[in-house]
Amino acid sequence: MNMRWSRREFVQWMGYSSLASAGMGTSLLAEAESGSKARFAYVAAKDGGDEGIHAYSVGAQGWRKIQTMKSARPISLALSGDRKTLYAVNEIDSHKGLPVGTVEAFAIEANGQLRLLNRRKLALSAIHPRHAAVTPDGRSLVVAVSGGGAYNVLPIAEDGSLGSVSAILKEVGAERGGQGRKAEPQMVAFDKAGRVVSVDSGADRLSVFSLSNEGMAAQERVELEAGCRPTQVIMHPAGEIAYVMHGEAICCHGYDAETGSFSGEVHRLASTGVEGPATLALHPSGRFLYASVRGGGINAWNLSGGGDRLRRSLGVQAEEMGELNALDLAPDGRSMVGMSRSKGTVQRAEIDAATGRLSAGMVMTRVDSPSSLVVLYS
Repeated sequence: MNMRWSRREFVQWMGYSSLASAGMGTSLLAEAESGSKARFAYVAAKDGGDEGIHAYSVGAQGWRKIQTMKSARPISLALSGDRKTLYAVNEIDSHKGLPVGTVEAFAIEANGQLRLLNRRKLALSAIHPRHAAVTPDGRSLVVAVSGGGAYNVLPIAEDGSLGSVSAILKEVGAERGGQGRKAEPQMVAFDKAGRVVSVDSGADRLSVFSLSNEGMAAQERVELEAGCRPTQVIMHPAGEIAYVMHGEAICCHGYDAETGSFSGEVHRLASTGVEGPATLALHPSGRFLYASVRGGGINAWNLSGGGDRLRRSLGVQAEEMGELNALDLAPDGRSMVGMSRSKGTVQRAEIDAATGRLSAGMVMTRVDSPSSLVVLYS
């Protein structure tokens, strides 16, 4: 048997090992990530005077800006598995006279600064893309396109640059509540087998797609409550639960990772904050779930013990951080970085490893209209 692995294959195997450790609920994750340390941070701003991608060096004295990279309305950032490439989704409706959005690939230099590798247009009519994620094997970038109601797949080269769109899946709308609704994909995630799991806020739909050399194909669809407008989905590292954020609630869906199918809604958590939650984050250990609340603060739940994973509420915390629109948790689970678009701040809070509770937030930097953030850890 040939056991000679490429650098990419080795990095991917290490990533899968870390995920499996988290899913088993052992101390392996803590041991593997106990030395994780933030090195650089990237904050995208799609509007205002700070439009672009801001790079920071992270040290004991805080965050120090080292670069502002030009980028057209970057709505979402994604990091490659080997942490050497940053991808940006440009929420635009035209490029070089064509009705298309674009995605950009940036090499991350040793000093943390970004270097543009290339910029690729999406398929015709794929406008206002919303989110992108790198497949677990590191070979492709999957983009959720809201304006065009589609998914685009772009191949990733060895140097991290993007190839032209290699697969397109055009979604159709749905008749919900007596009204026709167009498809508006919002986000993509992946199950343990590498399938795409996605939410569509236009069609109120939760979907599973398979990826192959032949393209992208729908495997499972779940019609959600009409008008719930799901915006985010996170898979539990153990693989058997999907947490879906709706406009006014978080729903917990059972999932069979072997077959790539949902087993129905496990639990619905009604909003406990003003106008419902805004964004979700799952602790790397799979023990705690966090949801920022519109109006300020973060709701937290202890997911361990019992089949009902949303019963043990830890209450609203860190209200002084304001209304957060993005959350990024450290690989060791000991800290969280939150971005507030309304305040124009990026703040950091400590996480109690035993209880999951948060400390008060500390401002790391200020950016006009931040839209996405990524923290790179060693």
